[in-house]
Amino acid sequence: MSPTEDYSSIADASKPNAGRVYDYLLGGNHNFEIDRQAAQQVLSVAPFMPEMVKLIRWFLGEAVRRLLEQGFTHFLDFASGLPTVDHIHQISPEGTKVVYSDLDPVTVAYARQIIGENPNIRYVHSNAGKAELLLDSAEIKELFGKVRKAAIGFNGIAWFLPDEQVSHTMKKLYDWAGKDSKVFLCDGDAETVGPELQVFDELYRNMGQPVYHRSKETLAELVKPWKLDDPGFMLLEEWIELDKKIAEAEIKTWGGGGFVGAILKK
Repeated sequence: MSPTEDYSSIADASKPNAGRVYDYLLGGNHNFEIDRQAAQQVLSVAPFMPEMVKLIRWFLGEAVRRLLEQGFTHFLDFASGLPTVDHIHQISPEGTKVVYSDLDPVTVAYARQIIGENPNIRYVHSNAGKAELLLDSAEIKELFGKVRKAAIGFNGIAWFLPDEQVSHTMKKLYDWAGKDSKVFLCDGDAETVGPELQVFDELYRNMGQPVYHRSKETLAELVKPWKLDDPGFMLLEEWIELDKKIAEAEIKTWGGGGFVGAILKK
């Protein structure tokens, strides 16, 4: 942690922060009243969102556990948010190397305080749409060394990036990653935008986080040359063997095919 870094904005409670709103929806306590007010606006048009963001985190947990069983010891995660509530380092064995990242400097600064001096974790300020910034970072070189076989998280972030940035990042990751590396990702399966979703989109635009919508078929094209690993795209509930009540509520409100997850292979 550089002595020149300014963390004064961590305590800025004058405007909502997308990372802290996400933390609140997850049930975390790293948020302010202004974030909780923004979350209530989200809930007014999407009352299922707390369950949905928990599903995203549960999918992440299931994917990480599967990849740990396959022998992965190095994890790289994009748009990580605050490292609270069952994040990668919390469900991995001691010694697992994890590099988190986020575009929001407030989230990064806050996350570094949460992580503390853990020698196996780094948190980098980086743009998920420009993977090369993270891949070329001193933190990656320091923690990963020459290791290039990695499990890469891209969860709940594709819908915050335009198509060209998703495609760019996936190609950069593919070129960097070693043989047998994998990506685990989830995203909404919807191209049409109804009235409720327009309100949701506006709320996130006002937080500086515009939302982009696409089908899982479009996403599968954008992530190439990565290939879908078995079992392909499935609803998040199917990954963790739950009923589909949340997906049904989301589809009823927003349309589309619900939130889906997949593991990709090189």
